[in-house]
Amino acid sequence: MKKFLVVCAAMMLPCFLVRAQEADDAGRGAVLSFIPRFDAGVLYDKDVKEASVSFGNTSFYTLFEGNISEKWSFSVMNHWLFSSFDSGNFKDAVWEYTKDAYKCDWPFRGRDYCGWNFCDWAYVTFSPGPFEFTLGKQTTLMGGFEYEDYDYDVNTIIASSIWSNVPCYRWAFTPAWNLPDGKSKLSLQLACDPLNAHLSYAAQWDGTYGPYSMRWSALTYKNVFDDWRLIASLGNRLELGDWTIDLTWTNKFGGFFVLDPDDEDALPVDFVCKGQTIVPSIVWTPSDKWELSLKGSYNYCSDDNDYSYTTAGLTGSWFPIRDSHSLRIQASTGLMSPNYFYGLLGVTWNFDLKLW
Repeated sequence: MKKFLVVCAAMMLPCFLVRAQEADDAGRGAVLSFIPRFDAGVLYDKDVKEASVSFGNTSFYTLFEGNISEKWSFSVMNHWLFSSFDSGNFKDAVWEYTKDAYKCDWPFRGRDYCGWNFCDWAYVTFSPGPFEFTLGKQTTLMGGFEYEDYDYDVNTIIASSIWSNVPCYRWAFTPAWNLPDGKSKLSLQLACDPLNAHLSYAAQWDGTYGPYSMRWSALTYKNVFDDWRLIASLGNRLELGDWTIDLTWTNKFGGFFVLDPDDEDALPVDFVCKGQTIVPSIVWTPSDKWELSLKGSYNYCSDDNDYSYTTAGLTGSWFPIRDSHSLRIQASTGLMSPNYFYGLLGVTWNFDLKLW
C-alpha cells in the first residue's frame, strides 16, 4: 500500500504543476524556511546523584510550503539533524545519534520502522469549496492538541510517550469536510499503520465553539499479530484572553508491538503499552515578546506500573525581534519521572526565504 500511495503522489504531481501554470497568480506563494535549534543544559539523576550535559531538542529542519493556486497547496518538512537529550557530549548527543538513527533500529516519529528518511512529511492538498483532499506523507490523526506544534517547538524531554515513540508521519489519503456552521471539521484517513504492516483507519473531529475548541480522534490498526488495536484521543482547549489551557487524554487500547529484527519474538514497546496518557498545558502570553508555559504528561501503563512515568516543565520564551517570532530565546526547567530533573537554555531561529 505504501508503494501504491507513493506512485499515486508521483503521478499526480505533474497534474498539480500543470494546474498551477494554468491558474492566475491569485493566492500563489511559497516560503522556504531554515530552522536551526540549539539547547544546552543539565540533566540530573537523583538516584545516582550524577549530572550530565543535555542538548534537549537540538535539531535542524527545513520547511517548504505554499500555495500553487487558490485551491492547491503543499508542504514539505525535512528533519536533517536531531539529538538525544540524555547524551553527555555534543558528538554523541547530536551527530552520532543522527547517524545511528539511519540504521534499522527503533521507531522514532517520522522514521519508517527499518531505516530513517529525512522527510517528515510531503503532501499536497486540494480544497474545492468546503472540502479538502490531502495526499502524501502526513501526520496521522491522533494525539489531540499535543501534535499541533511543529517538532522544533516541542520540549522533547517532557513530551508524552505517544508523541515520543509512536511514528506519526505516514503515507496517507485524508479527505475532510468543513461543515456549513464554519466551526467544525470532519476528517477521515486511510494510511499505512505505524509499522507499515497493514493499513490504519482514522477519523477526527475539530471544532471551535466560542472559547472552547476540541480535537477528538480515533485510530485503529492491526498489530504484528493481526489483532486490531485502537488509539483514541480527546483533545480539549480553552482560550481565555492571554491564557490557553489544553487537556488531551489518550487511551491506548492494547499493547503496541514491534518486531525486533534480531529476534524472532515480538517485543512490546513498554512505554506506549496498554494504558492512558494525559497531557495538560497552560500557556500565558502577556505580550508579543513573552510567553510562559507549564506543560507535562502522565503516562500510565496498566500492564506494568513500573513503566508509568510523569513529566512536567516550566518554559519561558522571549522574542527579541520587534513584531516577529522568527528568533526565540527559551529557558526551561522541570522533571522527567521522579528520578530526573533538568534545566535548559536554548535558541531557535526561523529564517524564511520567500520564493514567489
